[in-house]
Amino acid sequence: MTSIGNKADYVRGEAVRNTTFHHHCHWPGCDKSVPPAMWGCRQHWFKLPLRLRSRIWATYRPGQEVTKTPSSEYMIVAQDVQEWIAAQGTSVRTDQDAKRLDPKGAGPTPTGDAP
Repeated sequence: MTSIGNKADYVRGEAVRNTTFHHHCHWPGCDKSVPPAMWGCRQHWFKLPLRLRSRIWATYRPGQEVTKTPSSEYMIVAQDVQEWIAAQGTSVRTDQDAKRLDPKGAGPTPTGDAP
């Protein structure tokens, strides 16, 4: 099993190597670009309670952002995180919502139907 320290080293290394960010923070509504190995921007990462950040680290597998094959355990934690964020009064952006955003990211297009 990979230690959290090794995982953190991997993520930091990827942040340095990956200068072309094509990934966004997973906090709903945040459009900050972050390296694909990172869950989100610094501001939103530290808004999560330690228990959720620890669960993300525990289930994260280095390279899952490359292979696009996160574990089912990671996906469960990701959903739990989004539910926690929603419970704080922040709407949760879904993949369908993201597809319906207009090019400027201002919001759903008028023709966007609910999923």
